[in-house]
This record gives sequence, C-alpha cells and structure tokens, in this order.
Amino acid sequence: MQEQRNGIIDFWKFIFAIGVILVHIPLPGAWGNIGTAVGVCGVGFFYLISGYACYGPDKNVMCSKIMKRFRRNGIITIIAVAVYFLFAVIMAKFFGTRQEVLLFKQYLRNPMSYVRMILLGDFEYIYGSALWFMVALLYCYLIFYAIVRFELKKLVYVLTPILLLVRIVVDSYVNSFPVSWHISANVIVGALPMMLLGYVIADKKESLCKISNPVLIISCIVSAALMFLAVNFKVGRIDISQPFKILCGASIFVCGIKNSGRHIFKPVEKLGREDSLYIYLCHFIIIVLLSGWIYSFYYNEKNLSWQLPLLVIIVSILAARVISLIVRAMTRHRA
Repeated sequence: MQEQRNGIIDFWKFIFAIGVILVHIPLPGAWGNIGTAVGVCGVGFFYLISGYACYGPDKNVMCSKIMKRFRRNGIITIIAVAVYFLFAVIMAKFFGTRQEVLLFKQYLRNPMSYVRMILLGDFEYIYGSALWFMVALLYCYLIFYAIVRFELKKLVYVLTPILLLVRIVVDSYVNSFPVSWHISANVIVGALPMMLLGYVIADKKESLCKISNPVLIISCIVSAALMFLAVNFKVGRIDISQPFKILCGASIFVCGIKNSGRHIFKPVEKLGREDSLYIYLCHFIIIVLLSGWIYSFYYNEKNLSWQLPLLVIIVSILAARVISLIVRAMTRHRA
C-alpha cells in the first residue's frame, strides 16, 4: 500500500528547494538575505524529515528502512557525482583556458581531492558544491543505523542539545567571518544535529501534536520574522539568525505533522513531493550554464541581479520535472 503523503510538508519542501537555489545565486539587497535565510532553513528542514523517518517502534524494520534509504541515496549520489564530473570535464575541455585545464588535471591527480570529496563532500572543483548535502546524509544514515540497532535513544537525547549548540555557534561564526563554508557544511555541524532533532520530534510526536495550531502558527511567524531581521540587521558583525532558522524549520515541521491531512496548494505539493531533490541536485549546473550563456552576450548587472536568479529557478523546476518523469517511467518499467 502506498504511503500517505503529508501535503503541508511536501509544499514546504518545494519552497525550501527554491530557497536553496537563492543561497547559491541570491537576489540583491535585503531580498537576497531573506532568500538565503529561507534556503539555509530549508537545508535543516530536509534533514529534519530524514531524521524523523529514522524513528520507529520496530528495531529490525527501521534498520531495514534506514539501509534501504542509504542504498537509494547512495546510488543517487554516485550518479550525481558522475554527472557533475562529466560536466566539469566538458567545461574544461571546450570552454576552459589552458591554465584552467592544467589546474583541473592537477586536481584530478591529487589524492587529497578524493579524500576531501569522501570526507567533506567537497566537490567545488567539479561545480558540485551542493553535493555535500548528499554525502553528509549518507554518513548520517550509517550513524542512525547504529543508533537504532544498538538502541541508543538515551544517547540521542544527550547529543541533540550539544550538537544543536555546536551548529548555532559554528554556523554563526561562518556567516560572520571570511572562513571556509565547509566548517559548517558537513555531517557533524550541518546534518547530524537536525537529523537528531527530527528523531526526537518523532519520539515526542504525541506530545508535540497537542500544541494548538494557533501557537504553532505564531511560532512559525515570529521565528521567521526574527530570522529575517537577524540576517538583515546583524549585531556588529555577528549573524545571530541560526537559532531562529532552527526554530522556524522545526515549527513548520511540527505544524505539518499535526495537520498531515490538510493541504495548502496541491500542484506545489506535487512538485515538492516528486521534484524537490532533483531541483536541489541539478540547479548548480543550471547556474553555471545560464550565467555563462547570458553574460556572453548581455550584461547589465542591475537587471541580471534580479532576472538571472528567477530564470535559474524556472529552468531548474522544468529540468527537475523532466528528470522526475524519466525516473518514474524507468521505475514503472522495472516493476
């Protein structure tokens, strides 16, 4: 029997997938800061969903489900890396300067390049910066397999507040000072705290669902407002928006769980359900292609700062829809 979908969560999966695009190609000014905040909040939201799905009463069933998710996402990750690698080779061969080609060859010959890919999800040199998310997710599935297999629920409750605090401190530092974004975009800081929180939400679902809808909605609105204020009006140099991003994502998530039978807008829910992952995976290639193409014949920084992000969003949605239809057709054919 097909699993019943949660329309509200599917709706927000689409919204947050668009937000992730705006992290990598932001709109100008305050709108750009808001879009970036939505995207960062969205990354946490996706990890909340994954952590929530790792909870269940039957240890053996959950271990099987976690490993099934690990294998599925592992295959998707391998395919995505292969596509980005091929894209990088084509870009270097046909559009790169001699110096860029030499640097690319040095990168491929350096064993540390592959170590950074495996350990950090560092795929920047093949245009795959967003792929860190998938690598971190795979590590988290292995961690959760151990948590479920060895019944380490008590450890989850010890680690969750500690790692959430680590996430807040490290992410605030990265957003405030010119340091590598890999310090926060990794399994320990970027992924595991939110997946642990999703697991805790699943464990406390009955109690959390007793919270009234008005309270949840107020929590969503207030935390979102504070998040947007924090990213636009920093306290000195420090970005203090991270706690509000976590609270906003968690409030929306709990609200979705409590109202699982309701819908916001079904066409958008369908896109979130079927296409959000593919939007995430393909948008960086689309940014590179559209940026290079548009800037080759038309350059007006003021206009393009608004037009290019919106164009990338549209093309990413269309590309993801095509990918989704192909995958679904292949799945049906195998079945």
